[in-house]
Amino acid sequence: MQRLCPVTRNESSDTLQYRKAVSSAVLTTFAQASKIVVGFLILKLIALYLGPDGLGKLGHFMSLTSILALLAGGGISHGVIKYSAEYRKDKFSLYRLLSTASAFAFVFSALLALLFLLFSRPISIFILGDGNLAWVISSLSVFQLILAFNMLFSSVANGLADVKSFAFAQIIGNLLSLPFAWLLISKFGLSGAAIAIISILAMAAFPSLYLYLRSSLRFRFRRRKIDPTLLKKLSWFSLMLCVSAIAFPVVEIYIRQSLISNSGYTQAGIWQGLIRLSSAYLGFFSVFLASYFMPMISQTNNKKEIESLTLKFIVFVMIVFAVGGGVLYFWRDFFVPLLLSNEFEELNNFLIYQLIGDFFKASNYVIGFIAVARAATRVYIISEVFQAGLFVFLTFLIGRFIVGAEGVTIAYMISYIICFFFGVVVLKFWVRS
Repeated sequence: MQRLCPVTRNESSDTLQYRKAVSSAVLTTFAQASKIVVGFLILKLIALYLGPDGLGKLGHFMSLTSILALLAGGGISHGVIKYSAEYRKDKFSLYRLLSTASAFAFVFSALLALLFLLFSRPISIFILGDGNLAWVISSLSVFQLILAFNMLFSSVANGLADVKSFAFAQIIGNLLSLPFAWLLISKFGLSGAAIAIISILAMAAFPSLYLYLRSSLRFRFRRRKIDPTLLKKLSWFSLMLCVSAIAFPVVEIYIRQSLISNSGYTQAGIWQGLIRLSSAYLGFFSVFLASYFMPMISQTNNKKEIESLTLKFIVFVMIVFAVGGGVLYFWRDFFVPLLLSNEFEELNNFLIYQLIGDFFKASNYVIGFIAVARAATRVYIISEVFQAGLFVFLTFLIGRFIVGAEGVTIAYMISYIICFFFGVVVLKFWVRS
């Protein structure tokens, strides 16, 4: 049958790109949704079996796990995504990137594992309050070697726009971790919950390994020499992510310890419940921006174009968060007992402060990714230190008048409102300079 309207090559190409973008968005959404759902279910299990006190005791360990999840492999994930995207049509440069990145990741992870093995007991006493749980810290040090491999695989998959492989590894890994985590938490209490938290992150490595062994990149990680120039570039990304990985979790540990000392484990546990709720849905925005926004602004040097894209993504993030946050807030009497337990009912009184803070934090992510994509190390580090320092300062200032988790949450809200508007001013200055 003759076509009524002939389709040009450009039109068919645009259609294919559109379909690919929609498909990628759906797959990424499913992958992140599986992570959020499994994260909530495991949080529910911890809240159900251990209560606010148990969640408070695990708070430091969750922060430590967050640090190691980002530091695994040297924290070069954003750099690998950026340069994989740039070298996707240059196999020689791509394979050299893989060799350099894998060497960097292995050495960094091996040194980190050695450090944690040597100091497992004192770390266990500070983090878990029990030197007899040093074996948990030792297990974490070994698991982060597995996390390093998964970081490399997922970063390369993202950079090469192979969203299908990335999503498959994440979904299968999340599903595998759930029954394992339930068994550990129900049978072994605090120590079992600690291992369950590690398993959520590590399980994705198994489907990643399966996909890697079936891919064309198999063994390419070791077939090229290490490139000193690439090594230097990756080290800047490592420095940025190391500061980001350490700054806020360390602040969390510091503030949580203050809460424990002044208000007890229950208040610390309630605040930890809020943090875990936040990290679940904020993770969606982080993955979305890393997968779509960062590659887009990495490929252009036009500041006006970057500004336009940034404003569009900020508006998109704000709308999506406002809808989701509104549902969570107005149905909080349903969601909080469902996701945590009835013992966390107190956080309903100040959930609004956390949601407002998260609204501006998610919006500020968009601006922060510009610094990552442009490898603006100094700007990124200054902003991370500023955010962490401001949060601590406001927490202790407001804590004089409003005690417990509520005061901390109000400080969180104010600090990220300030940081967002400061980021907008810096963006405008950068575009016009």
